[in-house]
Amino acid sequence: MRIQTISRTAVHYAFLLLGLMMFAGPLVWLISTMLKTQEQTFQYPPSFIPNPVTLDAFPRLFESMPLMGRWILNSFAISGMVGIGTTVFASLVAFGFARTKGRLRGVLFTIVLATLMIPAQITLIPLYLMYKQIGWYNTWLPLIVPQILANPYFIFMYRQFFMSLPRELDEAVQMEGGGYWTIYSQVIMPLTKPTVITGFIFSFVFSWTDFFSPLIYIQSEKLQTLSVGLQMIMGQTSHDFPVLAAGSFIALLPIGCLYFFAQRYFVEGVVMSGMK
Repeated sequence: MRIQTISRTAVHYAFLLLGLMMFAGPLVWLISTMLKTQEQTFQYPPSFIPNPVTLDAFPRLFESMPLMGRWILNSFAISGMVGIGTTVFASLVAFGFARTKGRLRGVLFTIVLATLMIPAQITLIPLYLMYKQIGWYNTWLPLIVPQILANPYFIFMYRQFFMSLPRELDEAVQMEGGGYWTIYSQVIMPLTKPTVITGFIFSFVFSWTDFFSPLIYIQSEKLQTLSVGLQMIMGQTSHDFPVLAAGSFIALLPIGCLYFFAQRYFVEGVVMSGMK
C-alpha cells in the first residue's frame, strides 16, 4: 500500500510539474527575453539565461514609442473607472433583482441573462453608428459607459450571491426603520467583500486586456490604450524581441500585482460564489 501511495503521489506531482511548465514556461521565457541584448535573441541554439543581464530594452521601448507612458495611464484610467463603476452599478441592479419584490423581476432578469447569448459581432455595426451619431466616437465613453451600466455577467454574479444571504437580515433592518439603501450599503455589501473584490478584479482585467473596442472606437493615438499600443510596437519594432518582451511585461505587470495582493479575496470570492 505504501508503494502505491508513493507512486500515486509521484504521478500527481508529475502532472502538477507539467502544468506548471505549460503555464509558467512562456512567462519565464518572456522575462528571459526582456533581460537579453538584441544580439542574444538571435543566437542558435538559444540560451535560456541572459548573459549579460541588461535592462536596455525599456529605454529603447520608450524611445521608439514616445506615447508609451500615456497609453499606460490611459489603460489605468479606463480600467479603474470600469472596475469601480461596474462594482457599484452591477451590485445595485443585482440587489434589486435579489432583495426586492416585483411581478416583472423574473422576466427582466431573464432578459438580462439573454443578452449574454448575443455575440458582440452582431451589435458592432449598430453600436458604432450610434456612438458616431451621438458624438462618442474617438472618446473613452464607448469603453466605459456600456461596461458600467450594462454588464449582465457581473449582475448575475452579484445577484446569485445576494440571494444566498438570509432574508432575516433585511427584516431586522426594516424593523429598525432602515430602508433598502441601508440594507444594501450597511448589510449586504459588507458581507460580500470577497465577491466585490473578485468582481472588481474581473472587470479591471477585462477592460485592461480589451483590444477590440479601443481599436474600433478610438482613432487618436493619444487616447489609445496599452493593448492597442502593443500592436503598434509589434508593427514598428518587430525585429527587436527584447523591446516586444518589455512591452508585454509592462502590460502583464499590473494584472500580476492585482492577483498577487488580492489573491486571498479572489479565491474566497470565486469559491463562495460557486458554492452559493
